[in-house]
Amino acid sequence: MSEALHSYENAIREFVYIELPFDGDADGRNDLVRADIIRPRELDGKATIPVIMDPSPYYELYDRHGEKFEYMHPEDKWNSPLKQFPFFYDNYFVPRGYAVVMLATSGTALSEGFCDIGGPKDIASANAVVDWLNGRATGYMTRDKRTADNEMTAYWASGLVGAIGKSYDGSVPNGMAATGIEGLKTIVPISAISSQYDWYHPHGALLNGDDADGGWFEPDNFAVTLQSTADGKLQRFNTKGGWQRLHDGSDKEHRNYNEFWSERDYRAHVDRFKASVFLVHGVNDLNVMMNQVDTYWKALGEHGVPRKIWLHQYAHDDPFDVRHDMWLTTLERWFDYWLKGVDNGIMDEPEASIEDPDGNWHEYASWPVPGTTAHTFGVRGGADVRLGELREFAVDDDESDQGDHVATIKGARIRELIPFRESGHASDERLLYVSDPLAADRHISGTPHISLRVKASAPDTNLCVSLIEYGEGNYVQVSEDIHALVELKEKRPAVGGSSDDDKAVYPVCVPRKSHEMQNMVTRGWIATAHKDSFDTFTPTATGEWMDVSFDLLATDWTVRAGHRIALAVCNNSKRLAAVPLSDFEIDLDSVQLTVPMA
Repeated sequence: MSEALHSYENAIREFVYIELPFDGDADGRNDLVRADIIRPRELDGKATIPVIMDPSPYYELYDRHGEKFEYMHPEDKWNSPLKQFPFFYDNYFVPRGYAVVMLATSGTALSEGFCDIGGPKDIASANAVVDWLNGRATGYMTRDKRTADNEMTAYWASGLVGAIGKSYDGSVPNGMAATGIEGLKTIVPISAISSQYDWYHPHGALLNGDDADGGWFEPDNFAVTLQSTADGKLQRFNTKGGWQRLHDGSDKEHRNYNEFWSERDYRAHVDRFKASVFLVHGVNDLNVMMNQVDTYWKALGEHGVPRKIWLHQYAHDDPFDVRHDMWLTTLERWFDYWLKGVDNGIMDEPEASIEDPDGNWHEYASWPVPGTTAHTFGVRGGADVRLGELREFAVDDDESDQGDHVATIKGARIRELIPFRESGHASDERLLYVSDPLAADRHISGTPHISLRVKASAPDTNLCVSLIEYGEGNYVQVSEDIHALVELKEKRPAVGGSSDDDKAVYPVCVPRKSHEMQNMVTRGWIATAHKDSFDTFTPTATGEWMDVSFDLLATDWTVRAGHRIALAVCNNSKRLAAVPLSDFEIDLDSVQLTVPMA
C-alpha cells in the first residue's frame, strides 16, 4: 500500500479552466469548465502522478459530510484556489502520492455551459479533464484570457485517472467509461445511476415527486436547480432550446425509452469500457434503486470488464460511514493497483462483499451469490380470494381446492409495506398471500420476477407488487431523506492529512433500525401501457385479459427461519405518482413469483 509520505498542509492547490469542444451556453465561444486540483508539492517536477477525480454538479449547492468548497479569496472565487476540498479524498490520497481533482460539470458552479443531466455535455465536461491530463485538451490559468501565454499544462500528471463519486457524482463516471476514453483506468460508482431511464421511469412508471403534477423531478426542472446563476459571468442555460430539449426528450407524458434516454444509458455501452469498475450500493436505497445494479453488474461480467462489488443493507449512504476502516484500506488498494500498478493481490480476491442482516460481511466469488437457484411460488386463496397462502410449487402443486380462481381488487394507491397486524385481514384494495413459517433461513440474492394474467379498467395505470417478510426483528428504516444511517456526536480521528482550514474530521454514523414485525424485502411495478415495450406507449385494452411480467428490484437479504414471506399485489403504490387508478381482475392460477435463493 502507498505510504503517507507527503505533506497535506503544504500541497499545491490550483485550478484550471479546460476548454470543451462545443458552445453549450450559446455565448459565441466554446465553454470552459473549472477543475480544482490538489497535489503533493514534494513530487512537483520530480515524478508524474495519477489522479483521483470527483466530477459533480453539486459543488456550489450541497456539502460533502458537512464540508463545502472554501476559497482562499472568496470575494473573487473565479481566480482563487480552494483552501478546503470537501470530504476525505484529498486528505487521504494526496499524502499517498495522488493528485485529487474536483470538477464542476458543464453549466454548474464555476463552469460555463449547459447542464444536460447526465447527457453528452455532462459526460464530455468530465472527459475533458482526462483529455487535459493527457495533453489532448487546452487548459487556461484564468477564465477570461484564452491566449498561449495563459495556457496551463498538466506536466505533473501520469495521465492515469480514477473517477469516483456518490449518486450523481458516481453516475458521471459510469457515463465516462461508456465512451471508452483513453486514460480512464478505473471508476468507483457509489449509489450511482447506470441507466437514467430506469431511474426516472422504472418499467415505464412515473415515480412520486415534487413536480406540479406530483411526479418525479424531471430533467428540465432538475437542470434549473443545478445551472449556474446569471450573475453577469455565466449565462442561464435556456439557450439554443436547451431546456426544451430536456423537456421534450424526457417525454414525461408517455415515458418512452427514446434517443434522449439512450444517450443516458451507460450500461448499454459496456462493450466500450476500458476502465475497471468497483461498484458500491445499498440494497435499501430508495433514490438510486437496485435496478441500477443487477443488469449493469451482469453486463460487466459478460463483457469481461474487471469488476468488484460491495452491497450493504442501508440506503443512499456512503461506504465511508458504513464500513469505514475497510473502505479506506480497500479503496487505497484498488487505486494503487489500477493507477500505480502495485501488485497487491486485490484482483485475486473474491469479487463480491455482501453485508448480511446482522451487519456481518461475507466474501463471495461473485453476485448473485454462488449456489443461488430460482424458486417459484404460486398463490392459493382462502375464504376470501384476496387473502391466502403463498406456496412454493415444489411443496404443493395441487390447487384443485382453491375455489374461485379470479380475485378482484379496486383501483387504489396504497402503502407498499402491509403491516403484520393487517396480514390476516382481506382488503378490496390489494391481494396478500403469506407463506407458512420457513423451516430454515432463506438467502434471497438477485432479482425476483413476477408474472400474472390480469384485466384492467384504465388504459394507462400501474400494477405493483411487494415481497414482504413477517417476523419479529430489528429492521433498517429508511428516512424521508433516503438515508438509513444517522450521525452521532462522536467524531472519528482525522482521516489522512489535515490543515488549519481542512481538519478532515467527520461524525461516526450508525444504522437507523426499529423493532418491527414486518420488513420490506423488495418491491416492483410496471406501467401497463409499457408491459410489452418501453420504446412504445400502447394504451392498455380495458376489460381484456393480458399477460404481465416484470422484475422486482434486485436485493440481497436473508429471511429468518420461523418468519414468513408474503406477496402483495395492488394497483398503485405511494412510491409512484398518483396516475389514473384501475380496478383489476387477477387470474390466481397464473400468478408465479420467482425468487432467487441460495
